[in-house]
Amino acid sequence: MIKYHNINGELVAAESASVSLKDIGLLRGYGIFDFFPIRFGLPVFAMDYFDRFYRSAELMGLEVPVSRQELYDRIVDLARANEITRGYMKLVLTGGNAADGYTPTAPNLYVVQHNDITYNESWYEKGLRLVLQKYLRDEPEIKTLDYANVLKHRQVLQETDALDILYHDGQYIHETSRANFFLVDQDDTIYTTVDTALSGITRRHLIRMAREHGMHVKEALLPIHKIVDAKEAFISSTTKGAMPITTINDYPVGDGRVGPVCKQLRKWYDELLAQKPRVEYNPV
Repeated sequence: MIKYHNINGELVAAESASVSLKDIGLLRGYGIFDFFPIRFGLPVFAMDYFDRFYRSAELMGLEVPVSRQELYDRIVDLARANEITRGYMKLVLTGGNAADGYTPTAPNLYVVQHNDITYNESWYEKGLRLVLQKYLRDEPEIKTLDYANVLKHRQVLQETDALDILYHDGQYIHETSRANFFLVDQDDTIYTTVDTALSGITRRHLIRMAREHGMHVKEALLPIHKIVDAKEAFISSTTKGAMPITTINDYPVGDGRVGPVCKQLRKWYDELLAQKPRVEYNPV
């Protein structure tokens, strides 16, 4: 049971934690977030997630009001207070409480505890469906609060029994609304998109492990037509790891079954998360 969250440095009871009606993250969507695993009471890949969080803040014109060490300490202390050794943590940074509903002020920093998230094992055994949509997120390299597009189209996902929307620009594939996209071609080369997609932390570690084990990974613009001849496709995210995609729109990917590359990467990634995280961030 989650008892507390951290609101601007203060431990607040979960049932009374709140956001001001003047918060321009709420009123104008001016804010960023990040989301990462907690294992053994410690944040996983803390340096990677902090790098992305602070970079998103910089690109958004926001300033994180605490040092990385203090942020790390808040996360560990919150997990300890909630007695959670395995779960997730969300960081939210907004432009503050604006008296006029528009002008940024001192930023708000929320550290929000989440319970563990699991998915039906059949999803990994049988694979899932994505639906294509021509759409490009504004500044995809920033992890903003804006997820309105996919929420607006949630009925499409329900009607097609799809997990998510796969964004493209008519020529190149970008990403899904909540995950990075991978494709395996007939030569067993793993392709993943760049430049027009968020720099995923899970993506980064899957690429590293694949290369360490001799797999060929190509980070490049990914033409949409490559879906037709693909052997496999899968997505990656913080909660999903490596999750297989066996259908895009109404077309099967490869033979319509989960392929060996995704299975192997999932196994390696799960093994990695099973290890106790190092206290890996050493602030300067």
